[in-house]
Amino acid sequence: MIRRLARFVDEPVHPHVFGLVRFCLGVLLLRGLLPGIQELSRGVYFGDFFHVPFFPWLTTPSRSAYALVLGTRALLGVLVVLGVSARPALAASGVLGLYVLLLDRTQFHHNRYSLLLYVSLLAFAPVQRTLAWSQPPAPPEERWPIHGGALAKLQIAIVYVASAGSKLVDPDWRDGTVLALRLGTWAGRAAERGVPNAVVQWLSQPLPSSLLARGAITTELFLAFALFRPRLRVPALWIGCMFHLLIELTSRVEAFTWLTLAMYATFVTHDVGARTFHYDGSQPVGRILARLVRLTDWFRRYRVQPWRPDAVAGAHAIVIQRRDGTRATGLSAWVMAARTLPLLFPLWAPLALLESALRSGDVNPRS
Repeated sequence: MIRRLARFVDEPVHPHVFGLVRFCLGVLLLRGLLPGIQELSRGVYFGDFFHVPFFPWLTTPSRSAYALVLGTRALLGVLVVLGVSARPALAASGVLGLYVLLLDRTQFHHNRYSLLLYVSLLAFAPVQRTLAWSQPPAPPEERWPIHGGALAKLQIAIVYVASAGSKLVDPDWRDGTVLALRLGTWAGRAAERGVPNAVVQWLSQPLPSSLLARGAITTELFLAFALFRPRLRVPALWIGCMFHLLIELTSRVEAFTWLTLAMYATFVTHDVGARTFHYDGSQPVGRILARLVRLTDWFRRYRVQPWRPDAVAGAHAIVIQRRDGTRATGLSAWVMAARTLPLLFPLWAPLALLESALRSGDVNPRS
């Protein structure tokens, strides 16, 4: 147990992964500021209306002071996106954001608090070494004892446990009443996003909503555990992606879906450049697929190279060389691509099941 904990808090990390997470959090910070900026531009200031601070001694700033705070937070968000003094900007964004959040209970949302908490934790990770404006190249990997990425992972598990626990102690959640009401409230939104109205109506009935509620509780408890188990991590990430995308389709959770998916990147194996994508440059489809991989390989896991003449290369449009040197072609190559490229990841489970049923596509010579 102690050995596993030591590996968790003192692991080699690649700055590129955290640079990507930092960029996403910066965009979400700026997105979250837009409603407040728009309201203030229309002359609407929450301090002029009913509001309840979390602490009685917390003084609400004047309109001009609040505008200055919003402007400062916007500037910090831009610095986070650009990677300029990113760690201090993340820390300051977290402090100022939490201050504003504490000014009014009526505007508190768990997703806003989660964003600010993740932002604060990532200030202790190597987030400004890549995807940054005018930064020197990052080393291939570094060691960061108990870095912010590890703390952020723990926080993700805490969110799942807290969410599942609050549902477990609420009989209205366990029997599906809350979920049925939520589905009914956001039925129009779900229809706008392509969910058939008949499906929403059926899910709102007592038995389906009860089963769905218990499934949600089980899923959250499973994710809190499985994300930390190497053998379960990829299935857990896929289940988590489907879980949050389903929530996004059927209800309104602001930016929580995209925040969670961005933070899932902290669980990605830091293996930049460990795989090779070989393509047939003599065919248009090969060149198109190579360009697609370059555009969607956000974690930079692949070295994209044209064929070097050999028996395997000449027989296939693409061949993926795995980390262990084995090669995958055909359907197995697409399964590997779906497993490692974020935009294709939702396709991983169905493709893997199909590959398992067909049992084809591997070639295993070492290279």
